[in-house]
Amino acid sequence: MNEESHPITEHIETELSKKLFHLKTLYDVSRELIGMDSIQAIMHGFLLMSTGNFGVFEGFMQLYDHRAGGGNPFESIGIHDNKRELLEQASGRLLAKDAYQGGGIKEIEDRHKGFIPECIDQVLVFEVSNTCKGVLGLGPKIVGDPFSHADLDLLETLVNNLIAALKNAMATEALKDAYHEVSSLNRAKDKVINHLSHELKTPIALLGGSLAILKKTLSQVSGEKWRRTIERAERSLGRLSGLQRETEDIMQTGEYESRRMLCGLLDQCSDELESLVAEQVDEASVVARVRENIDAIFHVQPNLPEKIALGDFVTTAIDAIKPAFSHRKLNLELTAEVSPKIAVPPAALTKVIQGLVKNAVENTPDEGKIGISVTSTDNRATLEVRDFGVGILHDHQMRIFEGFFPTQQTDAYATKQPFYFNAGGKGADLLRMKIFSERFGFTLDFTSDRCRHLPSSADVCPGSVLQCKGCRTPQDCFDSGGSIFKAIFQPIS
Repeated sequence: MNEESHPITEHIETELSKKLFHLKTLYDVSRELIGMDSIQAIMHGFLLMSTGNFGVFEGFMQLYDHRAGGGNPFESIGIHDNKRELLEQASGRLLAKDAYQGGGIKEIEDRHKGFIPECIDQVLVFEVSNTCKGVLGLGPKIVGDPFSHADLDLLETLVNNLIAALKNAMATEALKDAYHEVSSLNRAKDKVINHLSHELKTPIALLGGSLAILKKTLSQVSGEKWRRTIERAERSLGRLSGLQRETEDIMQTGEYESRRMLCGLLDQCSDELESLVAEQVDEASVVARVRENIDAIFHVQPNLPEKIALGDFVTTAIDAIKPAFSHRKLNLELTAEVSPKIAVPPAALTKVIQGLVKNAVENTPDEGKIGISVTSTDNRATLEVRDFGVGILHDHQMRIFEGFFPTQQTDAYATKQPFYFNAGGKGADLLRMKIFSERFGFTLDFTSDRCRHLPSSADVCPGSVLQCKGCRTPQDCFDSGGSIFKAIFQPIS
């Protein structure tokens, strides 16, 4: 009885050893592949582990992508150079055959081995994607029995793991390519915007001067019909000028070459110009005025931080723009606590404050409310601008600081002056503020709830609380939606 059971026990132990070997091989190969993100490295690593685990001296692998049009990766181990090129061509022809289209892993039958040199014993064709196929070939075992059915089952399992690793690597490479493409497009976009900002500045200034001359000339003509036309032209020019200034701030452009050139010419020709002007129009100070205009057009003021008491600064900045929305029926509440001094360039801080207030005013209907506060929290100075207006849709909130992103339907915009309700805009204000925050080291954040009476971007507020069908009192409007923007500044260290 013992003699009969001994062979059975040995057989069981042998089978268990094989199973354990297969499991360990599968574990080792899978673990190694997980850490790789390069297609070539995955192919090379898989070949090394496969030949080592199966006791094989020679092996190769090639991928064939129908979209690639060449440059399909090829790896080999233990194959002489004189056979490598032939093997690469043969495996390429094999993968290109229609007989191997479709999914799964296929073992190449004997009648197809005419494609592959005799030094390769086992050949598997596998599919990585709809357009990418692969072929794996291994030479005969150096020692031990030939490839068994169990060996081939293990090899197919390993190839399945290989396919998963290759798919991940291809997805990673596709993401990298997409990132590089987007980065390139962003650089091109920045270059275009920067160029346009430069190109717009001179013609806008010249148009402004031409309009001023035209207005002065027309003022001597009887009648007032021309005034509305001139006013429309001035408003449109103002919007263009505002867009140019915003893009200039966003791109952080430096001093224009044109200013240096013109000032240099003016320095060299000032005496001659003064004599000529005095002779023609008896106005010798015109050279100084020309220089002032050159500075106004081309000179960029240095944007250096200063020590600022935020509460006083905010109060002054808001007082300066109150006349711009004096026609609006809004309740603006301002509270300013004593807070730590901050270090921010005054010009940039003014644009941030006025931009936040302008945004609140344009999104709050008449009879609405806006709250502005300066507080000190955790030794940081915080500016909060809260409007009880229409709010921002959830889908739009994540892109609100991207710039040139409309939060309304395009056809809902009207040609309105700044600070009018629902005036729309180019979206550059918030982008400029975000860039200022990154450039000068403060935090800009917001929360928003869309007015419950305006569930979609196609829904339009009437622009007055009294005209809203969903509100009986102003408090109903205050409770229905709004936005809170915060600028949080670190104190001077």
